[in-house]
Amino acid sequence: MRRLMPIEERFRKFVRVSDGCHEWTSVIRHDGYGSFWVSGRGKQMAHRVAYEIAHGPIPEGRLVLHRCDNRKCVNPVHLYLGSQKDNGRDMDERGRRVGRRKLKTACVSEIVRLINERVLSQEKIARRFGVSQITVSRIKLGQRQYLRELDSRKEI
Repeated sequence: MRRLMPIEERFRKFVRVSDGCHEWTSVIRHDGYGSFWVSGRGKQMAHRVAYEIAHGPIPEGRLVLHRCDNRKCVNPVHLYLGSQKDNGRDMDERGRRVGRRKLKTACVSEIVRLINERVLSQEKIARRFGVSQITVSRIKLGQRQYLRELDSRKEI
């Protein structure tokens, strides 16, 4: 019979430790957070698993927030519990709240130009225009539904 590796040991195999952030090196979700498979629970966010390993169960309704603003970080020293309100306040204070913006056609054209130049990452383009990386990706993919939505919105 095969011996199962303890979760802490298996988890550590995917962490690059440094003096500051301990970065997750395995699966990264579309939103930039690490993902880790936990038997009986399925896919979990890596920073939440790191918190649980270090501090125990996360109370229901609580979020695990980053002091370091690095979504790949799983260093328990950089993680703390907070509410959705705390997370929103944290995003506002650090200028991370993207929100839903309506882009002018000229902005979309400029985003397309920057994508085609292949000099800036989608993340950097998104920050420049105050939108999410997913929005830039959708523009790149030219998803018809998304572009139709842009046409039907009032421009800013």
